[in-house]
Amino acid sequence: MTLSCSLWEYDNPSNPLEQKTPETYLSLIATDTIFAYQDTVTGEWHYNLGDIPDTTQILDTLKNAFTDTFTSRHELHWWGEDSDGEVVGYQYRWNVDTVWSFTTKESGIFYVPILTNFDVFRFEVAAMDNDGLLDTLTPAKVVFPVKNSPPSVSFRYLSNPQIVDIQGDTAFTFPTRTFVWDSDDQDGIETITNVLYALDETCDTCWIQLGAESSVTLNETELDAGFHTFYLKVQDIAGAESFIVSFPDTLNEDEPNYWKVMPVVGNVLLVDDFPLDGYNNSKMWFRTVLDSIVGGDNYSVWEIGDELPFSSTDITANLNYFDHVIWNAAYNNTGAASDTYLDASSNILSYVMGGGNLFLDAIDWDDDSTFAFFPIDSSFTINTNGRLMMGRILHSQVDSALDLELSKLIAVRVKSFIPAKEDSTSFPHFESEDLYHLQEPGSGLDTWIGTPNVCSMGKFVISPSQESGKIILMSIPLHNGYDPTLEGNGSAGKFIEYLLNEVFVE
Repeated sequence: MTLSCSLWEYDNPSNPLEQKTPETYLSLIATDTIFAYQDTVTGEWHYNLGDIPDTTQILDTLKNAFTDTFTSRHELHWWGEDSDGEVVGYQYRWNVDTVWSFTTKESGIFYVPILTNFDVFRFEVAAMDNDGLLDTLTPAKVVFPVKNSPPSVSFRYLSNPQIVDIQGDTAFTFPTRTFVWDSDDQDGIETITNVLYALDETCDTCWIQLGAESSVTLNETELDAGFHTFYLKVQDIAGAESFIVSFPDTLNEDEPNYWKVMPVVGNVLLVDDFPLDGYNNSKMWFRTVLDSIVGGDNYSVWEIGDELPFSSTDITANLNYFDHVIWNAAYNNTGAASDTYLDASSNILSYVMGGGNLFLDAIDWDDDSTFAFFPIDSSFTINTNGRLMMGRILHSQVDSALDLELSKLIAVRVKSFIPAKEDSTSFPHFESEDLYHLQEPGSGLDTWIGTPNVCSMGKFVISPSQESGKIILMSIPLHNGYDPTLEGNGSAGKFIEYLLNEVFVE
């Protein structure tokens, strides 16, 4: 009989169990687009890292992706398991790396550069156990594409003139025009690095590159007299471009189809701020007066319409092209078709302070109106019944030869005003003198008392040796849109001639 003791046999300890490699697992969270920039003064680098609680978690930066390069930020988490020991660390690499890197961390923030419209990145990580074994056969991997979205651009809302405001299909400007736009990009507004514009042509060499600007002002160095078209596009860090937008755009039914640059003629500007003057009777009267004073080819006309230019830069530039400005405001400035001189107050003040001379014929302003360009102490309505009868005299405070007489009924309320009196020992200060007073009441239809002031001249004394240009404010309308109103004692043109040939040249 043969007995077996295999039940009690044991493996030889000199032949141990085979050691097992660890296993690795990986998860990915994609987050924001990041950009780094260097302060040109201090040289310090700044990073918009988003909501990262601990920047020491950043394990890798591919190809110096932060250096003036937009990057896509990705948060990776990994872990390992080892059936016969414990995981002590991890080795990882990107597809662009030639060697593995080691870390004991189990997460990291990585940044991949956006350099092309489309790219593919691969990340792999392998766990290492306490026996030094590495999961090289089945490391955890993740492959993800990075697709760049093209940017977009559009002109800022109402920054281009509207047909309803200019009452025509052609936008007229002098040789200064500011364009304003808004840009966007799904990858982040920071990815837009270049703005390019072209004038009249879009050939490869026609584009002028700006930085990440939101506006540009063209002037007489670029804008010749005649018709023009402005083209605009933006470009992102990866070179993707937006669609081209243009002004004028014939597909936009709200905006004019043409843009014409008018030449600057002479040193006198007539501003037509009377949008309800549908037949241009008022403008033609002023033009006839200026024709006789300075000649038909020696002045320019600016028809504002219902809205001033969007950019304050353009308003100031239009005024600064000229030494003298005649600004004809509306006969009745109430409602949607009101004149715009109040909106241009800061521009008028800048023009006068710079030495320009301006005559403003403004009617029926509010009692609480304040003019930065002409400080007023107080004002009141002369004709509370809304009637100023023909035959009434405006007495010149300078020369009786300049007296004016109403040749038409004025059927709107008009103001008398008292210019502000300022301390003449401080600088700058405002000085004024009255030019016209209305006669004393002539009948029961006249609702004023005394001889109210209706026209004054003022200037700012900037220093003991420097003065501003002169500004004349008149509250009696020279024209009602149908007929001139002050032709009863010779034309009111004699007063404009007096301003241009005597007051403005002193």
